[in-house]
Amino acid sequence: MIIALNHKSNFTKEEFLSYLTNYKALNSYNHDLLLFPSSCYFPLITNIIFGSQDVSCYQEGSYTGEISAKAIKSLGATYTLINHSERLTKLNETLDISKKKLAQALSNNLIPIICIGDTKEEHDAGTYVEKIKKDLDYLLEGIDKSKEFIIAYEPIFAIGTGLIPTNEDIEKVTTMLKDTYHKQVLYGGSANEENIETLKQLKNIDGFLLGGISLKLPSLQELLNKL
Repeated sequence: MIIALNHKSNFTKEEFLSYLTNYKALNSYNHDLLLFPSSCYFPLITNIIFGSQDVSCYQEGSYTGEISAKAIKSLGATYTLINHSERLTKLNETLDISKKKLAQALSNNLIPIICIGDTKEEHDAGTYVEKIKKDLDYLLEGIDKSKEFIIAYEPIFAIGTGLIPTNEDIEKVTTMLKDTYHKQVLYGGSANEENIETLKQLKNIDGFLLGGISLKLPSLQELLNKL
């Protein structure tokens, strides 16, 4: 399975170096671990598969504070997250911006993990599968579908809240994603060592995108032990 670890905006340099030492000692049980640290720590990484949490929607040039896909790739990154809900809800980004970021990632040979999700209101209304397909179709419009990318289903209301849809509800989405796009599919949203026994029974998933638990290596190891 793919286990993608999103650090978000956490760790000082010293904390990250300590994390790296212990991270390399994890027993992954041959699962594919992908690390997504803060981009300022990329030069500290050796012999680890990693990606960026974000990428600029601009190619390069006079865009203060932006980090281009070309620069991220040059630092050794293999992957990048695209359209994470925290970019949408907390930083007011739009699907249009995510679409441009996706194009930049693919044109610079980064493998995008495209995050897609639904609100609690959409979920309760029963419109979430259609909404997710509509958003993803928009992001992928004009994109060469033969290129490598991964899809991560993350219910927006489940991220960091402990509120998780039923496996049946999650499978409605993951089955649609598999049948429609024929790509690897991850689940993300409050997955941890306590609920992994239930979540690992999900059909049509190829792994998990983890947030909070990615920061706590003993808990992460316990999750890996149970997979």
